Amino acid sequence: MEQLVPLSAFASSGRIVMGLLLAVAVAAAVIGLVQLLRGKPVGRHSSQLVLAGAGLLYLAGFVLICWFHYRINRLLPLELPPVLADYLNRQLAAMNQGAAYGLPLYDSGAPPRYSIPVWIENEKYFFWFLCYSLLAMAAHRRLELPRFRGVLLIGLAVQTAILFFAADPFAEPLPRFFKEITPWFADGIGNMERLGMFMQLYPRMIFYYNAEYMWLHPPLLFLSYAAITLTFFTSLFMLVRRELVIEQLGYDYAKLGFFLLTLGMLLGYPWALKAWGPNWWWDPKICSSIMMWAVYSTYLHTRLYANKKGMWYFSSALGILCFAAMIFTFLASFFFPGEHTFQ
Repeated sequence: MEQLVPLSAFASSGRIVMGLLLAVAVAAAVIGLVQLLRGKPVGRHSSQLVLAGAGLLYLAGFVLICWFHYRINRLLPLELPPVLADYLNRQLAAMNQGAAYGLPLYDSGAPPRYSIPVWIENEKYFFWFLCYSLLAMAAHRRLELPRFRGVLLIGLAVQTAILFFAADPFAEPLPRFFKEITPWFADGIGNMERLGMFMQLYPRMIFYYNAEYMWLHPPLLFLSYAAITLTFFTSLFMLVRRELVIEQLGYDYAKLGFFLLTLGMLLGYPWALKAWGPNWWWDPKICSSIMMWAVYSTYLHTRLYANKKGMWYFSSALGILCFAAMIFTFLASFFFPGEHTFQ
């Protein structure tokens, strides 16, 4: 595929971004640990500069990912020989009769192209942690508490380490996608074999890669995950020390995260009907997401009884449980078979 898309240029540029991110993460870990243990800031603006530097590097990497996806769109069309186009369209028209969601007919003048969102495969972790870095910067500006700022920096360092050592999107760009499409661009493929290959690739392009819901459903969920992480940090602090400003910050991020999570789940419903049909309710990821939503809702409702005895600690425990439910929901895609399972 190197002859068709700039894989090497993308990977080498990404290595620079990831190397700089790792260096910033080390600085964040050191400054964060010092602030957490001493309860005093390290330098007047050091933690703010580290968070800003990480945010800029994440944004630079995100722009690089966007550029790479644009090149895929321009350079990898699914082109068919003209002799197959009419036959294919007759087959598609027959398949579309009576179908709730049909496949668009093939246009020889504008062959279908991949419009892949920038949060698939390992890129989703990059987007998730980008969202955290931006939300953490806002939380850092809002609260001038060294220990809490230290936890924000440690959270950034942990996430960047996970990204660098286990989920680097630049080391092997989109391996599942390229495994799917590489045979299409091989030489010496007969017409009928190419037609059969097209009918394997085309539905997945329409209902997954190019689905309009792919641009809405996943990013809203990853934004909510970042907000839940910040609520988790505030909940840990609430168990140790009663600081109203920290509780208020956690509640504000919880409201934001709950809104994004609810909206993302609702937008996933019509997509599921379109891609999988009606028999999708018992998918493990969906069931665990509903569980997480229920725990999240309970956390927010405890705010109605904030003045009750012991409610402060109960609310904190629910904030921690909500984070655990989020981790379980995410890992369900790896360990339980279903429509969301990562193959």
